[in-house]
Amino acid sequence: MATAHSTRRHPLLCFCIFLSSMLSLSHGRLTPNFKIRAVNLGGWLVTEGWIKPSLFDGIPNKDFLDGTGLQFKSVTVGKYLCAETGGGSIIVANRTVASSWETFKLWRIDETSYQLRVLNKQFVGIDSGGNGIDMVAIVADTPGRSETFEIVRNSDDLNRVRIKAPNGFFLQVKTENLVTADSKGDGSWGNDDQSVFIVTNTGGLHGEFQLTNGYGPVNAPQVMTEHWNTFIVEDDFNFISSNGINAVRIPVGWWIACDPTPPQPYVGGSLQALDNAFIWAQKYGINVIIDLHAAPGSQNGYEHSSSRDGSQEWGLSDQNIQETVNVIDFLTSRYANNPSLYAVELLNEPLSPGASLDSLNKYYNAGYNVVRKYSSTAYVIMSNRLGAIDPQELFPIAST
Repeated sequence: MATAHSTRRHPLLCFCIFLSSMLSLSHGRLTPNFKIRAVNLGGWLVTEGWIKPSLFDGIPNKDFLDGTGLQFKSVTVGKYLCAETGGGSIIVANRTVASSWETFKLWRIDETSYQLRVLNKQFVGIDSGGNGIDMVAIVADTPGRSETFEIVRNSDDLNRVRIKAPNGFFLQVKTENLVTADSKGDGSWGNDDQSVFIVTNTGGLHGEFQLTNGYGPVNAPQVMTEHWNTFIVEDDFNFISSNGINAVRIPVGWWIACDPTPPQPYVGGSLQALDNAFIWAQKYGINVIIDLHAAPGSQNGYEHSSSRDGSQEWGLSDQNIQETVNVIDFLTSRYANNPSLYAVELLNEPLSPGASLDSLNKYYNAGYNVVRKYSSTAYVIMSNRLGAIDPQELFPIAST
């Protein structure tokens, strides 16, 4: 294992954090000489693609993951597909330059089937109230089979695609303002075929949702189990302890509270890995900071919060907040009696303005009370919001 440290695991130590103070609430544990030296075990129980890009290598069509932005340029009219007004209206092909209205975010169903989300969070479908072939973006809620499209790529040029609609026909651009789903899609891939589009990939996310949904329910469990069992092992805790680091911060996702059968596409097993971490921490005298890195609905829209498509839904409802409190309840109750539990970070990097101060205060109050229900000594860490905010906005709640 010593060789592995020099070649594979040493990079983890670039995440070292030296905390001389933290915005936290506790019962008498803070001292003038308080100092903790911790390493963040990022990329282990919450996927962040930049930490281990190779995790995604085996996914078919790995450039078409959930949240990837695609822009489709008609080869016949030379302009981009567009959701008029950003959604709630027809699909046209009259834009010479692609921006937000011309970008469709993927919801991946399998390696070839997708749902297309537009700027206003609506989904592309066929106008059921019209002639059955006109394209619109008016589906406001969760999409279904009637909003599921197949993207067929030209094997000789993957940037040339056809889009097969749920009625079995392909989209075609008849005029700049008339996009229909009534082509057989059996023509050439040349510039004279109204069903051919040149696709531009604007990038996307590489988080836990993209990884597990990309591999699918058959392959994802094997991939994730292999990752959890090899990325961080017991010898890492021995190595950390012997090098003067006295704590680890372990990011977790909300689905860990549903183990062993979390909702799809997540897979079970991360809870066992966290259990192992506490066993190793106790053995080697290391403190553990549990960090809720990904909250239900995503608190910031980033891949490390396991957002599906960059949307930020956390805190928009009391139900959502309560679900997050339940995760803290689960984690604290499970590990409160383990002497290695040092702190619980209630939420990592909520983003303003999506995460309002009112919703955050409500959650932090409830989360603090839940931790105190099980432990009188564990620190409770409250993360400031990202964005243009008052850095002292959490002081009132911290002083109560």
